[in-house]
Amino acid sequence: MQKGTIFRKHRSWYVGFNIKEERNGRTRWRWHVKRLAPFSDKYRSAGSVKHIAAEILSPLNVQQPGKAEPTVTVCDFVEHTYLPFVRSSLRPATVSVYESLYDRLKPFLGTTEMREFDVPAADRVLAAVTKRPLAHTTHRNLRNFLSGVFRYALRLGVIRHGNPIRDCVVPKGKPKQKTPAYSIEFIQGALAVLPEPARTAVLVAALTGLRHAELRAIRYSDIRDGELYVQRSAWNTHVNDTKTLTSHAPVPLLPVVARAIEALRKTAHCDYVFAGRTGKPLVLANTVRKVIIPALEKAGLKWEGWHGLRRGLASNLHALGVDGKTIQAILRHAELSTTMDIYVKTDMAASQKAMKRLEKAFGK
Repeated sequence: MQKGTIFRKHRSWYVGFNIKEERNGRTRWRWHVKRLAPFSDKYRSAGSVKHIAAEILSPLNVQQPGKAEPTVTVCDFVEHTYLPFVRSSLRPATVSVYESLYDRLKPFLGTTEMREFDVPAADRVLAAVTKRPLAHTTHRNLRNFLSGVFRYALRLGVIRHGNPIRDCVVPKGKPKQKTPAYSIEFIQGALAVLPEPARTAVLVAALTGLRHAELRAIRYSDIRDGELYVQRSAWNTHVNDTKTLTSHAPVPLLPVVARAIEALRKTAHCDYVFAGRTGKPLVLANTVRKVIIPALEKAGLKWEGWHGLRRGLASNLHALGVDGKTIQAILRHAELSTTMDIYVKTDMAASQKAMKRLEKAFGK
């Protein structure tokens, strides 16, 4: 029966114990030492860490495989284990989002240990960080970030009590704001006043539905047989694979778009369609600030971001009678619900027209 020896060294508590090993047909005992907790007001005596030592020794005494939960705070685990894993496995743009979510959460996590973080603790943290309501999607992303942290901890065996975030509630956030979807008239008006290469960038985005990061990274070599093969995306100075596997697909290229790109090729100095002076993807944010916004303001038009062109394509195709599955394929969404619920926008005029058709049918 292992009781172990609890001792303090420097600023930490440890437990020492023997483990039986079989080597070359011979049994031998080997001394092991495990760190229990830091010396602090909470863990001031050997008795205060005895329960932690008991969890470590329990699997040995009952001769069952297992591993006790180590003493580590949530912040330490996120900073030294989870975020390094995220940085090594996810795209830089996603890493940036994760780091910003953690920056919001960190002040409210304190010194809570992983082993003590339960559903009530999770609810308290989410309630505190969202005391001043943010967008509901931000609230949901904060919860999902914490869930990912504890899911990874379970995989590593750092915790054994399950994911405490699974049963907590997402606090109510601000109502969803109206998202822009550019009309055909807006796009035509913008093209009439924009200089190159901003004009072609808007044209390509409006008639292909490419995301901003994908638009920056397209090459002339991606265009063949009347299609644009989306191969990569650019975020800041990083050029990576596409956002998802379904994003890695060809997009139909209308002749008007192909002609505009071909016209740019005549003055190209590298393979990127939209390139800066260094030959790297053009920083479209600078193009928006210096070229697009001033030109559109003079024409009485309001710029509301690149994603409005992607939503506009979905909405305009839907208004023309194109079915949802086809629009989904063009936008390269994994789920039809994403296309129809988020990207297809129905304006009031179309709604009123539909209701008048209903009134006519009802009258009959």
